[in-house]
Amino acid sequence: MRYIGIGLIGTLLALIYGFFTQRWETTVQIIGWFALVPLLLAGLLAGVFVSGDRNRANYHSGDKETRKARGSWTVRFLLIGAPNAVCVLLFVVIAVVQNGGF
Repeated sequence: MRYIGIGLIGTLLALIYGFFTQRWETTVQIIGWFALVPLLLAGLLAGVFVSGDRNRANYHSGDKETRKARGSWTVRFLLIGAPNAVCVLLFVVIAVVQNGGF
């Protein structure tokens, strides 16, 4: 729950910035970065950017504690990025609805 809170704090700070400056494009970009960076880090730790052979070799060459720690950090980064990704998707849906479609 702590990591979702960290993600929500980033989202709220960007939204506060947007309310005070009325620069919503910049606000969406900030929230997008708050979503993209943790999700990319989670992908790196999970090994989704390597081939199956390399992933299997990494699995067998590492010890159980390291795999468990990487899995734990993967979940943490996913939880940090999730609220921001949801907020960006909401902004996209709102923009599409207001403009009458794509």
